[in-house]
Amino acid sequence: MEFNQFIKTKKQTLICFFLVFLLLGAAYTAVQTFKYSARSKVLVIQEGASGVDPFAVSRSVEYLSSLFSQVVYSNSFFNLVQDSSFNVDRTYFKGDSIKQMKLWRKTVSAKSMENSGMINITVYHPSSYQAKQIALAVNHVLMTQNSNYQGIGSSVKITVIDEPLVSNYPTQPNVIINFGLVVVLSLIFGLAYIYIFPEE
Repeated sequence: MEFNQFIKTKKQTLICFFLVFLLLGAAYTAVQTFKYSARSKVLVIQEGASGVDPFAVSRSVEYLSSLFSQVVYSNSFFNLVQDSSFNVDRTYFKGDSIKQMKLWRKTVSAKSMENSGMINITVYHPSSYQAKQIALAVNHVLMTQNSNYQGIGSSVKITVIDEPLVSNYPTQPNVIINFGLVVVLSLIFGLAYIYIFPEE
């Protein structure tokens, strides 16, 4: 009860900390670029594996999906996406190759799903149209140019099982997560302050 009473007497202090962190969080969110997301999913398949140990095939497919999920971030893959037949805006990736690759790694996310051979691909872009175009290009390059990154040959196939689905609203920055951080940080700093300085 004493603690609850103490918190009640310091309620205004806690509210002040919340408002300060809310303003900081709002300012941080406002200066960021709002981006839409285009999410898709591809499946890695190894054909002609009849008579082969299923466990070995599973491990091979898992390795390949992990490999391709890292290849997506490479400079050569980025160039193939830009040279694809899809309408990818080259002017968005400005600057030298270092700046281009830094932005590319913020634009695309590829994560392999353990023990499945599937890869979740997400593309972020200020334009919903460009997000979809880049996602389509990424999937196309994976399907048609994967032999550049593996030594097994044509037995490896990649098929799209979920076409790119574009968000209706920007998903970056994540406003919900940012607001959650505001609440948590304001509470932590507010409680620490009234604990260190308990006087009126």
